[in-house]
Amino acid sequence: MRRLCSVVLALLILAGSCAAQASPDYDFSALSISELYALRAQLDEVIEAREAEESAVGFYEDGTYLVGSDLPVGDYAVQERENAMFASIVVRAGKGEEDPLILHKLISGQADVHLVRNTWVTFSEVRAWPLGAEPSLMDGDGLVCEGAYLVGKQLPAGDYRVVMADKAPLSSYSVYSGIVGSGKEELIKFEVLHGETELTLEAGDYIELSGATMTHIQ
Repeated sequence: MRRLCSVVLALLILAGSCAAQASPDYDFSALSISELYALRAQLDEVIEAREAEESAVGFYEDGTYLVGSDLPVGDYAVQERENAMFASIVVRAGKGEEDPLILHKLISGQADVHLVRNTWVTFSEVRAWPLGAEPSLMDGDGLVCEGAYLVGKQLPAGDYRVVMADKAPLSSYSVYSGIVGSGKEELIKFEVLHGETELTLEAGDYIELSGATMTHIQ
């Protein structure tokens, strides 16, 4: 165990001093399989803590980021900036425009997305927060405007009234079983509005409002 602790300590020191250098080669051949498992568990804890520290920086501005390096893997709330013209998020398999496109989504108000390791994400005219750290878009009367929201995280579960937005050429809402990129985003319900309607949302539902507003019924 003393040998294992010494190895872990050495790795932690080297992790800070070698961040800007080529990855060094470590010789773990003297460690037993149980020691290697223990080492992996401790390193996983360090990695999770470092990623949590990085996610505490606040929000991410416009730019292109490598997921897992420039920003942590995980769920993000992406909000349209004030006076934005073409707020969007683009996810590709590589950094170049010729690389395979994974996601291209225009942002109206807010949307949530799950980002996976080693993909490249480009934020344009938006701000992105780790999900749960973003400012709430629900006002004091329980009203939210056009956008997409995760129930149980960004909205309370319960009953809602959905109303057509003023001057909207088409109003609708869609309810999915998960956020974009989660692999669980199965469409549960879709409705085009011709007035107003009421619905019940459960924790885990992901609702997207288009040309509509929604109020939590107290």
